Amino acid sequence: MRSMARKRQKGFTLVELIISVCIVAILGSIALAQLRDYTRRAKLSEVMMAVSRCKNTVTENFLTLDTAPQPGRWGCEGGGGSYYAGNIETSSDGVIRVPIANLDRLMNGQYIYLVPARADGATPMAAPGDLGKGISSWICGSDWSPVRNALPVNCRIDTTTFASQDFL
Repeated sequence: MRSMARKRQKGFTLVELIISVCIVAILGSIALAQLRDYTRRAKLSEVMMAVSRCKNTVTENFLTLDTAPQPGRWGCEGGGGSYYAGNIETSSDGVIRVPIANLDRLMNGQYIYLVPARADGATPMAAPGDLGKGISSWICGSDWSPVRNALPVNCRIDTTTFASQDFL
Protein backbone atom coordinates (compact mmCIF):
# COMPACT_ATOMS: atom_id res chain seq x y z
CA MET A 1 0.00 0.00 0.00
CA ARG A 2 1.05 3.44 -0.77
CA SER A 3 1.72 5.84 1.93
CA MET A 4 -0.92 8.54 2.04
CA ALA A 5 1.20 10.89 4.04
CA ARG A 6 1.67 14.27 2.41
CA LYS A 7 4.60 16.52 2.87
CA ARG A 8 3.78 19.67 4.80
CA GLN A 9 4.46 22.80 2.83
CA LYS A 10 6.37 25.60 4.43
CA GLY A 11 5.85 29.28 3.60
CA PHE A 12 2.96 31.33 2.28
CA THR A 13 0.77 30.77 -0.69
CA LEU A 14 0.55 33.41 -3.38
CA VAL A 15 -2.97 34.40 -2.27
CA GLU A 16 -1.88 34.88 1.34
CA LEU A 17 1.03 37.00 0.20
CA ILE A 18 -1.16 39.26 -1.99
CA ILE A 19 -3.69 39.76 0.82
CA SER A 20 -0.90 40.66 3.26
CA VAL A 21 0.58 43.20 0.84
CA CYS A 22 -2.86 44.78 0.29
CA ILE A 23 -3.45 45.14 4.03
CA VAL A 24 -0.03 46.74 4.52
CA ALA A 25 -0.68 49.14 1.60
CA ILE A 26 -4.05 50.24 3.04
CA LEU A 27 -2.59 50.80 6.51
CA GLY A 28 0.34 52.69 5.00
CA SER A 29 -1.92 55.05 3.04
CA ILE A 30 -3.92 55.83 6.18
CA ALA A 31 -0.72 56.48 8.12
CA LEU A 32 0.61 58.83 5.42
CA ALA A 33 -2.63 60.83 5.38
CA GLN A 34 -2.54 61.16 9.17
CA LEU A 35 1.11 62.21 9.07
CA ARG A 36 0.33 64.91 6.49
CA ASP A 37 -2.50 66.27 8.66
CA TYR A 38 -0.28 66.19 11.74
CA THR A 39 2.55 68.13 10.08
CA ARG A 40 0.06 70.64 8.62
CA ARG A 41 -1.41 71.26 12.08
CA ALA A 42 2.04 71.68 13.61
CA LYS A 43 2.99 74.23 10.97
CA LEU A 44 -0.27 76.17 11.44
CA SER A 45 0.35 76.22 15.18
CA GLU A 46 3.64 77.93 14.38
CA VAL A 47 1.71 80.57 12.41
CA MET A 48 -0.56 81.13 15.43
CA MET A 49 2.48 81.64 17.64
CA ALA A 50 3.92 84.16 15.17
CA VAL A 51 0.76 86.28 15.25
CA SER A 52 0.68 86.49 19.07
CA ARG A 53 2.89 89.62 19.05
CA CYS A 54 0.32 91.39 16.89
CA LYS A 55 -2.50 90.26 19.20
CA ASN A 56 -0.71 91.88 22.13
CA THR A 57 -0.18 95.12 20.21
CA VAL A 58 -3.84 95.36 19.14
CA THR A 59 -4.95 94.59 22.71
CA GLU A 60 -2.78 97.40 24.09
CA ASN A 61 -3.97 99.81 21.39
CA PHE A 62 -7.64 99.11 22.14
CA LEU A 63 -6.99 100.21 25.71
CA THR A 64 -4.89 103.28 24.99
CA LEU A 65 -5.99 104.85 21.68
CA ASP A 66 -8.65 107.55 21.38
CA THR A 67 -9.16 107.30 17.61
CA ALA A 68 -9.20 104.25 15.41
CA PRO A 69 -6.12 103.74 13.25
CA GLN A 70 -6.41 103.30 9.51
CA PRO A 71 -6.07 99.76 8.12
CA GLY A 72 -2.47 98.64 8.46
CA ARG A 73 -1.62 101.25 11.14
CA TRP A 74 -2.03 99.28 14.39
CA GLY A 75 1.74 98.91 14.75
CA CYS A 76 2.24 95.20 14.24
CA GLU A 77 1.94 94.71 10.50
CA GLY A 78 4.62 93.20 8.33
CA GLY A 79 6.61 89.99 8.52
CA GLY A 80 5.02 87.32 10.62
CA GLY A 81 8.28 86.05 12.04
CA SER A 82 7.54 82.54 10.83
CA TYR A 83 8.48 80.67 7.68
CA TYR A 84 4.83 79.67 7.28
CA ALA A 85 3.26 83.10 7.88
CA GLY A 86 3.13 85.84 5.28
CA ASN A 87 2.91 89.57 6.03
CA ILE A 88 0.46 90.29 8.83
CA GLU A 89 -2.28 92.77 7.95
CA THR A 90 -4.85 94.62 10.08
CA SER A 91 -8.16 96.31 9.40
CA SER A 92 -9.46 99.54 10.92
CA ASP A 93 -11.41 97.46 13.49
CA GLY A 94 -8.28 95.67 14.71
CA VAL A 95 -8.99 92.43 12.84
CA ILE A 96 -5.72 90.63 12.17
CA ARG A 97 -5.27 88.69 8.92
CA VAL A 98 -2.26 86.49 8.30
CA PRO A 99 -1.73 84.66 5.00
CA ILE A 100 -0.42 81.12 5.04
CA ALA A 101 2.79 80.69 3.06
CA ASN A 102 5.27 77.89 2.29
CA LEU A 103 3.03 75.18 3.74
CA ASP A 104 1.58 73.17 0.84
CA ARG A 105 -0.36 73.76 -2.38
CA LEU A 106 -3.72 73.41 -0.64
CA MET A 107 -3.08 75.95 2.12
CA ASN A 108 -0.77 78.55 0.55
CA GLY A 109 -2.49 81.88 -0.05
CA GLN A 110 -5.34 81.20 2.39
CA TYR A 111 -5.89 83.36 5.48
CA ILE A 112 -6.25 83.03 9.24
CA TYR A 113 -8.27 85.77 10.95
CA LEU A 114 -8.11 86.94 14.56
CA VAL A 115 -10.97 89.23 15.56
CA PRO A 116 -11.11 91.13 18.88
CA ALA A 117 -14.23 90.07 20.76
CA ARG A 118 -16.28 91.25 23.70
CA ALA A 119 -16.72 89.29 26.92
CA ASP A 120 -19.28 86.91 25.37
CA GLY A 121 -16.58 85.67 22.97
CA ALA A 122 -18.88 85.91 19.97
CA THR A 123 -19.53 89.63 19.45
CA PRO A 124 -16.72 91.34 17.55
CA MET A 125 -15.38 94.64 18.84
CA ALA A 126 -15.35 97.62 16.50
CA ALA A 127 -13.19 100.70 16.56
CA PRO A 128 -13.73 103.51 17.48
CA GLY A 129 -16.81 102.53 19.53
CA ASP A 130 -15.00 99.95 21.65
CA LEU A 131 -11.71 101.81 22.09
CA GLY A 132 -10.84 102.18 25.75
CA LYS A 133 -12.29 98.75 26.54
CA GLY A 134 -10.21 95.65 27.05
CA ILE A 135 -10.34 92.78 24.61
CA SER A 136 -11.76 89.82 26.53
CA SER A 137 -11.22 87.16 23.91
CA TRP A 138 -10.46 86.59 20.26
CA ILE A 139 -12.57 85.07 17.51
CA CYS A 140 -10.13 82.92 15.59
CA GLY A 141 -10.59 81.01 12.39
CA SER A 142 -10.54 81.11 8.62
CA ASP A 143 -12.88 81.78 5.75
CA TRP A 144 -11.95 78.43 4.14
CA SER A 145 -13.03 75.09 5.59
CA PRO A 146 -9.83 73.03 5.00
CA VAL A 147 -7.81 75.66 6.87
CA ARG A 148 -10.31 75.68 9.76
CA ASN A 149 -10.05 71.90 10.04
CA ALA A 150 -6.26 72.09 10.38
CA LEU A 151 -6.26 74.90 12.96
CA PRO A 152 -6.14 74.26 16.72
CA VAL A 153 -9.50 73.29 18.22
CA ASN A 154 -10.09 76.70 19.84
CA CYS A 155 -9.54 78.43 16.48
CA ARG A 156 -12.10 76.93 14.11
CA ILE A 157 -14.68 79.70 13.69
CA ASP A 158 -15.99 80.60 10.24
CA THR A 159 -14.66 84.14 9.71
CA THR A 160 -16.02 84.70 6.21
CA THR A 161 -17.80 87.91 7.28
CA PHE A 162 -14.47 89.53 8.16
CA ALA A 163 -12.77 88.65 4.87
CA SER A 164 -14.42 91.58 3.11
CA GLN A 165 -12.83 94.24 5.33
CA ASP A 166 -10.03 96.45 4.05
CA PHE A 167 -6.63 95.17 5.13
CA LEU A 168 -3.20 96.71 4.71
